[in-house]
Amino acid sequence: MSIVAISPTIGSLGDEIGREVARARGYEFADREIIEKAAARFGEGVMQLAHVTEEKPTLWERFVDTSRRYMTYVEAIVLELASRDDVVLAGRGAAFLLGTTRHVLRVRITAPEQMRANRLHQLQGLTPEAAETLVRQSDNELGARVRYLYHVDWNDPLLYDLVLNTDRMTIPEGVGLIERALRSPRYQSTDQSMHEIRELSLLTQCRAALLAHPDTRPLDLRVAGGHFQITLSGVVEHEELRQRAEEIIAKVPGATTVRNDIVVRPRIAVPA
Repeated sequence: MSIVAISPTIGSLGDEIGREVARARGYEFADREIIEKAAARFGEGVMQLAHVTEEKPTLWERFVDTSRRYMTYVEAIVLELASRDDVVLAGRGAAFLLGTTRHVLRVRITAPEQMRANRLHQLQGLTPEAAETLVRQSDNELGARVRYLYHVDWNDPLLYDLVLNTDRMTIPEGVGLIERALRSPRYQSTDQSMHEIRELSLLTQCRAALLAHPDTRPLDLRVAGGHFQITLSGVVEHEELRQRAEEIIAKVPGATTVRNDIVVRPRIAVPA
């Protein structure tokens, strides 16, 4: 039982290799599916959620919290899928979000820029010039997004357990290398590693649930916990908001106990 988190570059055959690994091992595969699940669950548009995982952050994003909210939705789905084990996750920051999880095999799949452009030219019918531009633009956008969200350089080989260059490697050869790596006990889940990832998943589901509700979205609330017990903290103006936050968390699957440490502090009117 393992988790594979792939960080592919466009034209690298990363998705193709990931899907074949999932098929061979009977694992679930998720790439675009992550965005679609997040959009359906949290009532957001697919395009908006895709933007926060695929494109360079705009200057405006750095001053508003909308992109962080969207990314929390995406991370909630990534962690939920990971908490079930036996899954291949492609892109969407999975390799960085799960970077400290013991049994996750983090795989970088890439190839020289010209090789990837040639593949796009052949497979998608793009002109050579358009294919080269698309590869450079995609690398730039995704690299900037990863740096903004996770503060790492996605080209750093030390972020990964396995780096595959598909310049002279077929899809079956890439699949074979990943499958051999997965035979190591290092990448087999344990009760402890699964407990840790499920707790992280639960905390993220709770944060996403608060952000998804219009009453609690604008509030500065914090979620902490351990052993599947959730602690809420922060300051609100009304008791109704304090209770609403607790009700939202209580509905999150897996939240067995909710401790509500939110403080009610009514706003004091300042005389004109």
